[in-house]
Amino acid sequence: MPNGWIKSLQCKSKAFDDVYNFNSKSLMSSSSYNCSRKSSHCVKDVIDTRLSKKNQKPDPNLRRFKSCRTETELLNPPNRTRRSKSARTSDALTELPDGHPSRNVVEIIFHSSWSSDEFPGRIEMIFKVEHGSRTVTRFEEYREVVKSRAGFNGGTCEEEDARCLADGNEMMRFYPVLDGFNGGACVFAGGKGQAVCTFSGSGEAYVSSGGGGGRKAMMICRVIAGRVDDVIGFGSDSVAGRDGELFVFDTRAVLPCFLIIFRL
Repeated sequence: MPNGWIKSLQCKSKAFDDVYNFNSKSLMSSSSYNCSRKSSHCVKDVIDTRLSKKNQKPDPNLRRFKSCRTETELLNPPNRTRRSKSARTSDALTELPDGHPSRNVVEIIFHSSWSSDEFPGRIEMIFKVEHGSRTVTRFEEYREVVKSRAGFNGGTCEEEDARCLADGNEMMRFYPVLDGFNGGACVFAGGKGQAVCTFSGSGEAYVSSGGGGGRKAMMICRVIAGRVDDVIGFGSDSVAGRDGELFVFDTRAVLPCFLIIFRL
């Protein structure tokens, strides 16, 4: 496995550096993105995006990374290696131990969305992503932007407009962690002709990353999809692809919630 696939796990920024070159010709209408909407409520049930109360006592069963750890230390705890400045992470992740209620929910979501076949590997670790107030504020600001546009874009789908008015059409999506994480990890870089691509199922996200065996990583994210179309155009906030993809064009639309490390 590439040594640099996670250079940092400091999810304090607003997006990922892995972006997809957007090509509308390769997309077609897909309804699979809609299946992830119900699961988004499960994700929200096991996370709290609000700032922790000052007097709240920490859960002794949760393992928090308060010191900087490298990729090697995170994935292979027994091994001690020298930490480099570019490979450090701050207190942004909380490991969920076996049997923790939140971990159980995340495992169910991951396994059930793999494919019609049973997940052939095993989950090694699950981390909850702890965000600062700025990141959460940006996410909620974008939700309000999408809600304010609902019903005024000339669309004909009343059901989708209703979802946009309610919560910005929020969905739960999967993002495969590939090589290319930099020191400001979890930064979705955007630009003209580029988009952030997430997937409706863990299996689809795995296939998109090239498949193969060994240790892998994937993130479960909350995504404000807004109005979804099959091609980019006026009034659309995101575009659905042919294999469960969803392309969003605003960095604020994606909020990573859980990091899953698994082995095949």
